[in-house]
Amino acid sequence: MASMLAAGMAGCGTPRKLSPGDLGSMGVHEGAAYWQVEQRLASAGYRCFVSGAKREHFDCTKTLGVYPSCLLRVEFVADNQNQVSDLRVNDPACIGTP
Repeated sequence: MASMLAAGMAGCGTPRKLSPGDLGSMGVHEGAAYWQVEQRLASAGYRCFVSGAKREHFDCTKTLGVYPSCLLRVEFVADNQNQVSDLRVNDPACIGTP
C-alpha cells in the first residue's frame, strides 16, 4: 500500500505559475474586454468571482491535483471602459507540499 501511495505521489508537484506568454496565448492581457478575458479563463477551467461597488474586481481560480491540491489564481480589474487592467497572476498555492 505504501509503495502505491509513493508511486502516486511521485508525479505530484507544484504547477508552474502562468507566464505573460501563457496568458497571451489564451487571449488574456491588459486592455482586452473583461468579458472576453472572463470567457477565456472559464474555457481554461477557471471560475471567476466578481466583487466591488461597480462589480469591477475579478478573482479567478482553478484547482489542480488531488494530493497535493493546488489553487491557481488570476486577478484583474475592469476599468471604466470595460477593459482589463491591473492583471495579476499569483504563485500557485498548494496543500500537502513541503
